[in-house]
Amino acid sequence: YQGTQFDLAAEGNMAGGPFGNPDRNHESMNEKEVGGNWERSIGLYRTSDSYVCRSSDDDASTALGGFIFFGPASALGTVYTPFFVNMEDIPTTFRSAHHSQFDRTSMFWAAVYVHNISNLKRSYAIKDVTDLQDRLEGKSMDLVKDVKNSFVNYEMLKKATSKATNLRTDDATSYKIYLKMAQDAFLQNAAECTTSLWSLSDKILFKYASGYVNEPAHMSVSVGYPKWWLEAVGFKDGPPPVPHKPKFDDEALSKTGKAVMKEYMKQNEGQEF
Repeated sequence: YQGTQFDLAAEGNMAGGPFGNPDRNHESMNEKEVGGNWERSIGLYRTSDSYVCRSSDDDASTALGGFIFFGPASALGTVYTPFFVNMEDIPTTFRSAHHSQFDRTSMFWAAVYVHNISNLKRSYAIKDVTDLQDRLEGKSMDLVKDVKNSFVNYEMLKKATSKATNLRTDDATSYKIYLKMAQDAFLQNAAECTTSLWSLSDKILFKYASGYVNEPAHMSVSVGYPKWWLEAVGFKDGPPPVPHKPKFDDEALSKTGKAVMKEYMKQNEGQEF
């Protein structure tokens, strides 16, 4: 619901905190006692997977069996990665996933990790996430296009070779060669998506650790909190600023700790603490 009145990460939405966290944790006894409900987001944090199927009647799609763009975990942290139906298998990184066991080889856990780590400073980190998603998903779209185009070119080459040599080409062998070429390209792309997503988690943690923004040329930049949030939580009603100069005279500063303690005890002699 981004950009609508139901946007859970919108500026001014106190439930999302100062940096627009769209997640609303599953209810417990407290929510039941208070009563009410959160808006249910589309990019729900506990999503197991989502996908987009793409089919067409061109020769390449028929040979490959159509395409699926598969995104493990929440759409807010995943990268939609393409596979085609007639692949012999999919990589273990997209098969090894379970909520009960953390796995650094899993694309599912890579997406979960990115989603959660970006909530450190989501209004900032979401830009890093979407930049990676756009780059990898754009590259995946180009891959699908290139593989489909190579099918057409391969068929043209096969026909030209058959005509030139006056020999009959084995269609089954040609198909297997093309299928292997396409599968290798898709597996390599899936591996890049997985490793890139895991790397992003480390980059986000480094970049936004401890409330700062760390860039190579500008380290430990303090950006504070949004003005609307400071006003909403009563920041201006807080205690006075810490004094820059201690309220001690030169004589007091020259005394040792033991001397100061003796003087304090003498001044407060007979009092109960």
